Amino acid sequence: MTEELPEIPGFRYVRPLGKNVHLYRAADGEVAVKLLVDPPRVAEIRAVAGLRHPGIAAVDRAGRTRAGLPYLVLRYFPDGDLTAEAPAPFARVLEIGIAVADALHAAHRAGVLHRDVKPANVLRDEQGQVYLADFGTTSGDHLLWAAPEVISTGAHSVRSDVFSLAATLWHLLTGHSPFVVPRGDNSRVAITQRILLGAVPASGRAPDAVEALLRQAMSADPGARPASVAEFARRLQQIHDESAPTAALAAVVVPAGDAPVRRKGRWPLYAGAAGAVAVVGVTSALLLQDRGSALQAPLGAQPGSAEGKPVVSATRVNPQTLRFSWTYPSPQAGDTFVWQTNDELKTGTVGEPSVELSASGTLCVEVRVVRADGSNAQERDWSPEGCGS
Repeated sequence: MTEELPEIPGFRYVRPLGKNVHLYRAADGEVAVKLLVDPPRVAEIRAVAGLRHPGIAAVDRAGRTRAGLPYLVLRYFPDGDLTAEAPAPFARVLEIGIAVADALHAAHRAGVLHRDVKPANVLRDEQGQVYLADFGTTSGDHLLWAAPEVISTGAHSVRSDVFSLAATLWHLLTGHSPFVVPRGDNSRVAITQRILLGAVPASGRAPDAVEALLRQAMSADPGARPASVAEFARRLQQIHDESAPTAALAAVVVPAGDAPVRRKGRWPLYAGAAGAVAVVGVTSALLLQDRGSALQAPLGAQPGSAEGKPVVSATRVNPQTLRFSWTYPSPQAGDTFVWQTNDELKTGTVGEPSVELSASGTLCVEVRVVRADGSNAQERDWSPEGCGS
């Protein structure tokens, strides 16, 4: 071990895992230690370390080597990353895409851009669940999944992360980057030119709807891409539902303020992303430069949903505060309410049919009733927006 490697109390160095990543062992298991050779600023490290989401590889701690080099301690994934899975079946790629988009969207809502989404940065456990890792750092091979504006100006945004996620899914379908031509000219100059021109071929391994979505998400014009990961994921979920209407993703529980909300991979249900991603007031180069647009209006209730949707009204409490209240048919004891703003920057769960939010201008809120017995567990049962100004 050299002096550049961290000396972490209670952990013993084992071996290198990859470039600037090393395996350490403690009494209760093994961890991966990532050296930030070209580190972001302190505020960025804190923002990344604060991310908490079931689909994000959590940072257990952060520190510095004796030489002053920052490092992160993360969970070790012995099953590796997604590069070993490619090419993967279409259904598996859809499920991966929805899961990674969920994690990426949560990070965006916390003000953190990823900047290097690619197959090698999506790790997997022994059950096949995927985890997004390596936020805020870029590696030498990021060109293969990078957006044109990142190459030409170094400008990262929500839409550049959307581009890289689409390129990652294309790679998972085929086994190589969409800008690599098998047995062709794959020099850095040739690949860069293909990216800048938006020359994305069909993968040949997915339905037309997926091919069209991936090409749009990898458009050379950022404005032509889905405006947010949420929009991209919504369309992936729609394709998933239409191609396998009886299939459902594995259920997970996401913290939602003070009350858990169970979801089954349906988009959107972001109840508690604000609580699950506990990062407040992030001011760094990772702050979003492009918040994207709001989600499309939610779809109507499906058979088996609650008797009716809430009707939301708003009252101006003071120049800085709006109070949103709602009524709904057939109230029951134990009802709770998931709410989200139309800009997707605020969300939470309350036990009373009202919430006060900071808003000096116009703000709209959607609400969903959650029955104590789960009888209305339909992720599409959001109310029409109620707006105040």
